[in-house]
Amino acid sequence: MAWHTNARLTSPHKVDVPTSNSLSHSESSGMSDLVSTVTRESSRESTQESSRESTRESSRESTRESSRESTKESSSETSDSNISDTQKLLEQKYGVDMSVYSQVEDLTHLVGPLTEDSILRCLQARFYSQHYQNKIGPVVVSVNSYQHRPSCQALLGPVKASVLLQGVVRDAVTQHADTGHSQAIIVSGESGSGKTFCAMQLLRQLFDIAGGGSETDTFKHLSATLTVLQSLCSATTVTNPECSRVGMFIENFISDTAIYRAKIHAYLLDRERVCNIQRYEKNYHIFYQMLSGLGSEEKAKLHLTGYSIHNLRYLSSGSSLQNELEDKARFDAWKSALSILGIPFSDVMRVFSAVLLLGNIEFVEGTGLELDLVGNNEIKAVAALLGVSGVALYRGFTTRTRNSRGQVCKSLADVNMANTTRDALSKALYFRTVSAILKRANSIRRPSCNSTLSDSTESNLHQDALGISGVRDMPLSRNPSLTSSVCSNYSKKTRFDGFISIVDMFGFETAECNRLEQLCINLCAETMQHFYNTHVFKSTMQSLREEGVQADIEVTYFDNEPILELLSSKRSGLLSILETECAQPRTSPDTFVSKAKVHHRIHNYFFEPLPKASCVFGIRHFAGRVVYDASNFLTNNRDQLSDDVISILSKQNCNFGFVSHLFARETRSSSSSGPGPKGMKHRILPSSSSGRSGSEEVRGTLSSDFQSKLDSLIRTLVHTKPQFIHCLKSNDRCELDMFDKDVILRQLRSLQVLDTVQLMAGGIPHRMRYKSFNNRYAIFVRHWNPYQTSSQQEHCKAILNSFLKAMDDSKLPYVSTQWTLGKKHIFFSEGTRQQLEAMRAEKFDKAASLIQALWKGYTQRKLWPEKRKSLQAQQGNPKATFPIQRKRSKTKESGPKKDPRLLQQASNYYKISLDAAPAIPATRSYNVSGNVRLSYPQFRVMKDNFPKVASDGKVLCRGEEVKVVGPASLRGHLKVQRGNVCLDVPYHLLDLKTVPDPDGMDI
Repeated sequence: MAWHTNARLTSPHKVDVPTSNSLSHSESSGMSDLVSTVTRESSRESTQESSRESTRESSRESTRESSRESTKESSSETSDSNISDTQKLLEQKYGVDMSVYSQVEDLTHLVGPLTEDSILRCLQARFYSQHYQNKIGPVVVSVNSYQHRPSCQALLGPVKASVLLQGVVRDAVTQHADTGHSQAIIVSGESGSGKTFCAMQLLRQLFDIAGGGSETDTFKHLSATLTVLQSLCSATTVTNPECSRVGMFIENFISDTAIYRAKIHAYLLDRERVCNIQRYEKNYHIFYQMLSGLGSEEKAKLHLTGYSIHNLRYLSSGSSLQNELEDKARFDAWKSALSILGIPFSDVMRVFSAVLLLGNIEFVEGTGLELDLVGNNEIKAVAALLGVSGVALYRGFTTRTRNSRGQVCKSLADVNMANTTRDALSKALYFRTVSAILKRANSIRRPSCNSTLSDSTESNLHQDALGISGVRDMPLSRNPSLTSSVCSNYSKKTRFDGFISIVDMFGFETAECNRLEQLCINLCAETMQHFYNTHVFKSTMQSLREEGVQADIEVTYFDNEPILELLSSKRSGLLSILETECAQPRTSPDTFVSKAKVHHRIHNYFFEPLPKASCVFGIRHFAGRVVYDASNFLTNNRDQLSDDVISILSKQNCNFGFVSHLFARETRSSSSSGPGPKGMKHRILPSSSSGRSGSEEVRGTLSSDFQSKLDSLIRTLVHTKPQFIHCLKSNDRCELDMFDKDVILRQLRSLQVLDTVQLMAGGIPHRMRYKSFNNRYAIFVRHWNPYQTSSQQEHCKAILNSFLKAMDDSKLPYVSTQWTLGKKHIFFSEGTRQQLEAMRAEKFDKAASLIQALWKGYTQRKLWPEKRKSLQAQQGNPKATFPIQRKRSKTKESGPKKDPRLLQQASNYYKISLDAAPAIPATRSYNVSGNVRLSYPQFRVMKDNFPKVASDGKVLCRGEEVKVVGPASLRGHLKVQRGNVCLDVPYHLLDLKTVPDPDGMDI
């Protein structure tokens, strides 16, 4: 297979930067401390200087506008001085010109060995130059500087997206408009790397480019929904004060240059946080915001008078730091956003107040058979808020109904069981309320077109039985008519109703105590990283091998597929073992861990941490080692709530319609077989397929539901054109403008950034089928007959030849190009892709400018008669004439009036005769042909015989080479010398002698 390499072309984008050995840990940490010290000192000095300047200015000028301008100028000078001081410090420390690094926007343009050290230096220089986004070809790397906090209203913050993020959105919109296929922008990174902030910037930019702007109803509804979710699903963790505890897949359906529908698919996973938060962490933001934002009368109505974060058990076990002013402002914004969605504020507050008060209810051993209650006032308040009887609520907590061989029997619950039921009710109330709000938000202004993802209470992904993605795995014998109809609908949606989605899923994280939620979150991170590896590395290498193409660079990358097998294998995966243990009536966490150790003791990515414990195991993830505590794995995975409590919240026993609606599906199935509890177990949050199979009792677990939703998401993303954004956190302490090289290096290695740079810089990572390539870049071939019988490969070669010629005529700088032709695809490098797209856009711009010019000229000429009449009417002279551009006519047009006296004076002054003809200018000693000056003598070729008839027989024959010595005295003739005789030959009979071009170089 022949390669094409444009060897004579070099890349002027590439900047020569010096390379050196990697730095040690002490130098890195010392560098960070030194930079922070200089930044703080310079900021102090600049702040003092700016305050003095503002004092002098205020004494001189009393207007407020001048003080504002001086403040702006001083702040800009302060930032500039900080940047310059930091750059000087970096240059002195490392002995390199950091300004050169800061100019490199694309990491593939780094010249020299592409090492981790050179990439780190480039990222560090751009970070301190306030350029936080970098490119690796089509992949964007964004470093979180922790300068921006989320605004009170989502999508309405003052911070605009960077140029690179705007380019990502513009490419997605262009691809969607050109092909009609679905696009996906996938944001990945560790927890605290700024994924959600980046996703919100992308979403806002998508509305600005292709969504109709911020004044559309779709934007307002989406902004209100995200504002509500920002408070309901965000919490403070050890590594991130604004950690989003929900994964989001946002579909944006575009039609007629506007987003007519946006749908959010949320992955609610961290349920244990409602009733059990770890040290130094906080519960969900909405609880702190409602305590700060509610008035005294509202608190009294909600039974929250006298309560704070210090005496509420669900809040007091974590961090007690709180900014009440900020929480109040965010609560007001959340309240207004809730009203936009049409959700009653009072109903939601009643449920959340009941959740907080449930935490202060505790059951302890009593003197008799029944349990004693600590928090009698709280259980009465909770019963009043939920609209049920306090006695019935107490009985629901302390009794347990069992169904043994069709016989229903009741027994008293122990302390552990009663407190567990209380926590399960708290989690069910909270997450079912969040799910109901999300379902309501997704149902607003629903068009006739359906989404490619299913509708469910939690607004999760496809149904396993009837989902779109499940059609490929469904046997045709089950329901052929249904399968064919769904497949046809899917093909129509894929071709005509494609969407642009933004994927903000969970990032890799570690906590002080890693529980089942952390295991599922890290499973999601492993899955998204595997999808990236497959799309960028694995599929490219596999296509090259299948088509017999030998790549010059063999990129090695870390394949995390064994880790996924360890976690989610159906035979012996950890989650499969957990599912088996949860199905057993009597089991323990020790049994689960022991079975996991038996199956995976020799696995390379499974280890037993020291000191050894019965409920602890470790996994070597792609981003680091994590030790998990399996003490609550079984309880959290079962995710169950007994119907003893749910039956109390039925319509017959509960007068609060909002709460009875949250449990309507379970109470409806129970009431069909008679009143009262039946000893069944229900899910805390129903899965997407619950209630559709017709069974009374809901099956499934937390981990199995999450795996099915994750698999459905991947199947959806496979049918999209993905674009990737890697987010990096600059340090682990969330400090402003602090670049920790060790932290960055760890993330670069886990996200395969160096491997991606090497592939994009020296490999051929892109491939297109010949037909798609020809359709997209056919603009390079000016005259092409689509009906000719040449093959697609020949057409592709013609396009590439025209592309090489167009590179010489284009104003764009040269870049290195490389491609090769396979059996079905054309493989090309990143430089070729960038040049093809740039020149394609240049040609479209020229064509658009030409079309606009012609159309504007046509419309103005068409409107000129009416405009001339209006101008004549305005001047009051209907006979007035206005100059208009017309074709030249042979008739002499009358010029402007001349003053004879003034003409005579000018002619006398310049000594010009008005009657005599002007003098003939002197002939030139050269002539011009094709913007080239040609001097005499010169050689030309006769086009025809001259003269036709000669008396002396001296005739210049056609094709004869003659010598031209200069212009003739006769106009339009040249003087030709033949021997000692000179002839005046007409100019049009002489043709310049063509100099043959040198043979083309095979590049």
